[in-house]
Amino acid sequence: MNDSWFRRSNGTSSGSSSIGTQELFGNGEQQLANNNLIPDSGSFFFNGTSSEDTFFPSDRGQKAFVASSEFAEPARTEITLQNVVGKEQLINFAMDRHGVKFLEIHYPTDANNDLHRAVFEKLTESMILFGGLCKNSNGNFIIQKLVEFATLDEQKVLLQRMVECGLADMCKDKFACRVVQIAVQKFDRSVVTDLIKALHSSDLVDICTDQTSIHAMQRIVRHLPVDIWTFFVELLYSDGCMQRQAPCFNARLQLIHTLMSCVVRNCYRLSSNEFANYVVQYAIKSSGIMEMYRDMIIDKCLLRNLLSMSQDKYASHVIEGAFIFAPPSLLTEMMTEIFDGYVKDHGTNRDALDILLFHQYGNYVVQQMITICTSALMGKEERRLSPSDLGMYVAWYEQLL
Repeated sequence: MNDSWFRRSNGTSSGSSSIGTQELFGNGEQQLANNNLIPDSGSFFFNGTSSEDTFFPSDRGQKAFVASSEFAEPARTEITLQNVVGKEQLINFAMDRHGVKFLEIHYPTDANNDLHRAVFEKLTESMILFGGLCKNSNGNFIIQKLVEFATLDEQKVLLQRMVECGLADMCKDKFACRVVQIAVQKFDRSVVTDLIKALHSSDLVDICTDQTSIHAMQRIVRHLPVDIWTFFVELLYSDGCMQRQAPCFNARLQLIHTLMSCVVRNCYRLSSNEFANYVVQYAIKSSGIMEMYRDMIIDKCLLRNLLSMSQDKYASHVIEGAFIFAPPSLLTEMMTEIFDGYVKDHGTNRDALDILLFHQYGNYVVQQMITICTSALMGKEERRLSPSDLGMYVAWYEQLL
């Protein structure tokens, strides 16, 4: 057979097979367009000959006995990426378990390489094709490779395709979510900024409460303060961004404000969610420019809700973090609310502290309050405490005992 990619014949005993041809798969792009991706098959591999061609002479009329040398399997032709692209097998390889590994290994990382451009342009030429590969159990790996080694211009093309596919939908898909996470990690700061802006236009609350997309959301939040915003603060002291009206200042400030305002507005709901509570926790634990939003979360959401949230399986973790990272003024308000902010239960005559002490989740909040007081009294506080501050911690400690 002339084609070097075909299905294994039933008579083959080697247990191996090859990457399928157009005849086997049909048109790969059409399959993607119909949302009918071919599942991975363990019966495909890189092979160059069929057992039928090897063991049966082309001339059926010649003698039955064949010399042993005629049984020897011809030398296999080495498959190259150029062959795959030239034979228009790129999509089929990308959708196959073994084929995508071949593409990952041989994908040129040099952007000036002709094959690099050919593969990139083919896999990103349409939204349907790109989205189908991102959500395919095999195809997402080659898209991750494209993302990892993309130039700035290629990053913009990839972002455009992600937006067209719907970033929120990609974040919720267990395979496409990986592509978004790699993009946040590898893309240029300016492109990540555009990605986050586009993500905000989707429903961030739904993303935060989805089991799959929460990983992408956590990575985005993690990269904001550490990557973009540390860089942003440094820029404030550079000649190009000294003025608060400078574009670099306003753009970065607006981005973080837009994202975190959404978290603050929906803090109560997010804190009680199995997955989204991690986003709120991370915002509370972050430092630098994020401290403003930490204080907003504590003041606007947690205060006046400490008793109920401390008894929630997931929100109780948020309350614990708030006690640890709250500034002195807000910490005082939180302690005061637990000690004196609630009337006693009319039926049992129990106060808030007593209720939390014997609650399966609330008791951990009380433990954290005790730890805070003992650390201060033992001199383990990072800041220097005045005599009046020490007296306040002593009073809290006595109420907890």
